Amino acid sequence: MGLFKRLHRITIGRIESFLSRVEDPETLFPVLVKEMEEQLEAATEAEAKAMATLKGCEREVGKHEETVKRYGNGALNAIKQGDEETAAEAIKAQISAEKSFVLAKQNFEISTNALERARAGRERIQKQLEELKVKKDEILTRARVAKTQKKIQATVNGSLGSGDSILDAVARLEAEVERNEAELEIQQSLVGEGTASKSLEDKLKDLENDAEIQQRLQDMKKRASRE
Repeated sequence: MGLFKRLHRITIGRIESFLSRVEDPETLFPVLVKEMEEQLEAATEAEAKAMATLKGCEREVGKHEETVKRYGNGALNAIKQGDEETAAEAIKAQISAEKSFVLAKQNFEISTNALERARAGRERIQKQLEELKVKKDEILTRARVAKTQKKIQATVNGSLGSGDSILDAVARLEAEVERNEAELEIQQSLVGEGTASKSLEDKLKDLENDAEIQQRLQDMKKRASRE
């Protein structure tokens, strides 16, 4: 169960329990505001974590990109010096580094989307909380009038329509976060798939790598001869 779903359930449970015991809107309103402030705090923390994750992914992309360039330059220098064996090893390492670079870029894109969703959720909750505070007098006035109806549950539901919409928005945000979590899980599972018949698959990959190494080696020879 996602963080926002748990917060939503806890909030609803607390409100229902509080409504069954409290009949003073002056006491009830601060509790509702406090609940939403706690949700905003949780959303802010989620955004901060998403931002930290994105920065880590960004560093990984830069690191792998630099590694790819370093092995490429090393292979070219080895060719110029007539050391084909070292050049071939450098090209093989470059191919492996390129795969890590591609994966790092995918993780960066996923983390970027996660941060955007987290930021949008935090901004939505913050805006709705501000609107709720602005309407404080109106809500309390309506609550006092409705109190005469002797049904505090119906009173609060009728006087805090904007509060209901805010809680609904939090629930929708939670669904978006859970979908993003599912996407991350799928991405992680895909990385581990395709490992059946590992020995044969490794042989085929080695053949493909050897062919690419030889091709790149020939290309570097041509490049070195022109420089």
